[in-house]
Amino acid sequence: MDSFAWVNDLSDRLEEEGQQRLAHLIHDVPHQQYQGNHALVEALVPEALATARSLDIPWLDVYFKHWLCASRVARHHGEVQLGEVVSAYESAHQDKTQGCPQSVCVTQDLVATYANVDGPGWAPERLAACDETLARIDPSWSCFGCISIERANAMGDQGQPREAVLYLKDQREQQRRAGEELTTLFVTTEVEQWLAAGEPRTALKLLDDSEDDADEDDRREQATRRLQRARALAMAGEPQAAWELLPAFENIEVAEYVSWCRAAVVAARALPELNTPALGHAIWTTLEHLHTVGSHRLLTDLAVAQVELSLARQVPWLAALAVARAREHVPLLRDDFGAGDSVQQAAQAVASALALATVQPAPCGPEQLSAWLRSPEAEGLSNETVVQWLEQAHQALPGDEGLATMLASALSNYGCHAQARSRLQAMVLAAPQSVALQNHWFELCVKAGDLAAVEEQARRIEAGLPAMAAWYRAQVAAKEGRHAQVGPLIEQVLAHDPEATPTRRLWADAAMQLKDFATAVTQRREVLKAEEAAGETPAPGRRWELLIAATAAQEWAEVRAQTRALEMELEPGEPGAPDEAEDSPIEENWGLVYLRYDENGRERDVLARRTGPATARIVQPSPRGVPQRLGDWVVFEPKLAEQPPEDEEELREYTRVFTEPVHVLQKGTHGPSYMIDGVHPGEDRVTALRDALDEAGWSTWQYSNEGYRVTDPDASDEEGDEGSDDEGDDEEESGLSGLPGVYLAVTAPADVPPRAIAARLATLCQGLQLCWLDLARAAGEPTEWHEAMHARYDL
Repeated sequence: MDSFAWVNDLSDRLEEEGQQRLAHLIHDVPHQQYQGNHALVEALVPEALATARSLDIPWLDVYFKHWLCASRVARHHGEVQLGEVVSAYESAHQDKTQGCPQSVCVTQDLVATYANVDGPGWAPERLAACDETLARIDPSWSCFGCISIERANAMGDQGQPREAVLYLKDQREQQRRAGEELTTLFVTTEVEQWLAAGEPRTALKLLDDSEDDADEDDRREQATRRLQRARALAMAGEPQAAWELLPAFENIEVAEYVSWCRAAVVAARALPELNTPALGHAIWTTLEHLHTVGSHRLLTDLAVAQVELSLARQVPWLAALAVARAREHVPLLRDDFGAGDSVQQAAQAVASALALATVQPAPCGPEQLSAWLRSPEAEGLSNETVVQWLEQAHQALPGDEGLATMLASALSNYGCHAQARSRLQAMVLAAPQSVALQNHWFELCVKAGDLAAVEEQARRIEAGLPAMAAWYRAQVAAKEGRHAQVGPLIEQVLAHDPEATPTRRLWADAAMQLKDFATAVTQRREVLKAEEAAGETPAPGRRWELLIAATAAQEWAEVRAQTRALEMELEPGEPGAPDEAEDSPIEENWGLVYLRYDENGRERDVLARRTGPATARIVQPSPRGVPQRLGDWVVFEPKLAEQPPEDEEELREYTRVFTEPVHVLQKGTHGPSYMIDGVHPGEDRVTALRDALDEAGWSTWQYSNEGYRVTDPDASDEEGDEGSDDEGDDEEESGLSGLPGVYLAVTAPADVPPRAIAARLATLCQGLQLCWLDLARAAGEPTEWHEAMHARYDL
């Protein structure tokens, strides 16, 4: 049974009804989840759910919730999403939704979430849920494999990995007999069970034997297999080979943290030189993630490993933090299964290390440590060693403000935000008049994301330091997007401290967000004036800030003034009085650039013609489902979105990419774009078609090149066999089999209705094998001919 057949049918119907965006999301959300783009899934699902509910399609509610839950399960979300996944399970089994095939998928989400909370503790309930679900479906369901895998995982958590392997083989055979395509997840699950059984060589052989069947385009599957191979190599006595196979921790996805740490821990235990400070930080980062998402069992197991490895590196402070984290989570396990004893033994090991002072000795006494750490001799020291020495010095001199602030900064940089503030809190409370301490506390709170603590601090100090309190509140308002509150708060700062001119930059930033460009210009001018009055030369960045604000405000005289100050040349203004020329708009030809837009969480580079220092005119049409931008005259910040290539030859062919525009000065006048697709009629005919449309004030944009081919319906395997073997080989190698195709966007002015566009194209394309299915639907015309063309040429 195709559990997703209804999804494809619904998507087609939504397309016909003009709901292209929802039809796109139906396919895009699962695609992004499979690609591991979890932040994008988080961004897309609320939009998809809102649209589905507005159209009263309850099955889609189940569908999109499943993909969101699956994304979070992959990132080890446990307790934190339990309530939500239980709610999704209940709503999926109501009368209006229980017929939805994805209600079975929600059962998988529920079982997997409990596995993340405490795999062994919830194993019996997971087995029961899987058995109940498998009793309702058969091997023809695509869900059969997923639920079978969840059951095998539960068996492994019960200490039955070998039995789990036999079970997987039986379930796989049932699917094979039913004629169903087998999921490659069966293999990675079986590998995981062999590793749990202590059989790394068997796991490696299975990975080798299944290499050809693995989907090389599935980034998630490839990452899983690579990390499993690394762990198996380490377990098999090849730790160096395992370590070399591991990607850099900073380059992996959150979903891969645990698997990476498992492999790295095994390797580091076998080869002590692999037990590095970087490994300690990677494990701590993973522990903090598991703490945040409520994955109790995984956290306690990994924390015990962290203690062992940290003590081996002589950094008991990090081992102590791991013990503290584990102790928070042990009581939340459903069944202890010895976790409490393991954590207690780890705590005793930390206590022994501290008592025996088994740490790397500091290079000097506590009184000199701050100065020594600022000297060249301290370069290259690991942060964990610095923290260890500072902890010892702070214990010896608890009242030393310099040591305390340095320790707090080191802990914060490591990601230990709560511990960082704990080292400084007493001092901050005791000295509300200390500007240095209050500023340091503010930075720690912001870095920890605890903006409520900043407000507490502001209330505490506002009687003695009113300007500072208002400044803190203004920064928090900006971070929380309360831009309208920033200006009044900066006014409070300036009322108490007129010299605090630099704070006007935050006011200007907020005004830009509010599209209050006149205020932004005023504030940026004040900043420049203050710097010039102080005898300073304003940095180019300050002038660019004013130039961009003035461009958005269309204060062209100011734009010209700042352009001259930045030593850029402009064409003379419009003829007339000097003042009129200075204030005339700037629209020149500065060449082509790309502007990188964020479209519903996905980046897209759009071609534009730069018309001045901070303006551009969009020349590329927008695809369906995205607001039309063709012809928009926009303001952008000339900040590169990516670094150009270093190679001179590549650079000559390269078009620079800048960040997303900040404002639209003038909207383009075009309506939506429609695609023409089909057999290429020859360059002369395509040129004639585009010229005719351009003369009418329409726009065309050809996406295809010579590599775009469509299926030749008159070709056959038999005919191919009769031709020249060499010619056939050349075609296959070049990838140019089939007929040349053309894929062209047509964009008419917004006041031209779809029916008129379709009529014009029908006249110009008469006799050509070209079609425009979306346009026919929008025009309310019969679509059978266009659909037949799609089928005939596999468009």
